[in-house]
Amino acid sequence: MSLAAIASPTWRDNFIGLLLVLLGGLFITSLTWIVRSVADDIHPLQAGFMRYGFGTLLLLPLIMKFERTDFDVKLMGWHFLRGSVHAVSVLLWFYAVTLISLADLTALSFTSPVFVTIGAFLFLGETFSHRRLAGIVFAFAGALVILRPGVETISIGAIAILVSSPFQAASTLIGKRLVARTSLYAMVFYLSLFVTMVSLIPTLFVWTTPSLYTCVLTFAAGVMATLAHFCWSKSFQIADLSFTQPGFYFTLIWAAAIGYFAFGERPDLWSGLGAAIIIAATAYISARERQLRRRAAALGETT
Repeated sequence: MSLAAIASPTWRDNFIGLLLVLLGGLFITSLTWIVRSVADDIHPLQAGFMRYGFGTLLLLPLIMKFERTDFDVKLMGWHFLRGSVHAVSVLLWFYAVTLISLADLTALSFTSPVFVTIGAFLFLGETFSHRRLAGIVFAFAGALVILRPGVETISIGAIAILVSSPFQAASTLIGKRLVARTSLYAMVFYLSLFVTMVSLIPTLFVWTTPSLYTCVLTFAAGVMATLAHFCWSKSFQIADLSFTQPGFYFTLIWAAAIGYFAFGERPDLWSGLGAAIIIAATAYISARERQLRRRAAALGETT
């Protein structure tokens, strides 16, 4: 069967998919407001643990949709490894939220796809072209524009979010390995479960009894994160990724708006320029990867 014979999403499907991506980004970005709001009551590491703990409870019904292979003990090691590296990324992200502006936090988070590309080359045997290398170099150049080492003191928050990016990429790469062997329901539930379990360990060292207000907010964080992942998953299902991908970069606008109206943060020119460079570079890398996948699929159809 040729590629032309494969049904493509309609304009309406793509539009709804884009709206879902934008809504999911709004839900995720709202987490930053919650983390900042509870920072005076609990440590950011504890906030991360509670967010995933509540999220795991919300995801418990997914077990009813598990397939027999989802209980395979041999795959549990991979699920645990993914949850462990994801937990490191999450805890660093929650820690960084309280230390740097939300716009810079979001912009620097966009470097994660760069590490996915590097990891795919190192561990999955994917090809590595000069164009991909150029995209990676420009992405890191954008990060340097934001950080301005030698001109500004690089904050511990910026370091934390940069360190979290390769761990986030590792979680993505392990997910790519698991996706052909287990159901999406198992991947989502096990990730939340093992992040909760792993993040409990550092949380024990900073634990304080949270107020009812904090519990309500962190539960809301779990709800919003669950809704965000649902929006994105549904978008992937009904729309072209090439059409919806730009919507993910709107999280920077949401973050800047929350930072400005809720916390009085004013992104400067250098932050905006660095963010634009990172977005352009990662968008280029994503476009190249989609083009290569389409070529590979077309080649497979003709053989």
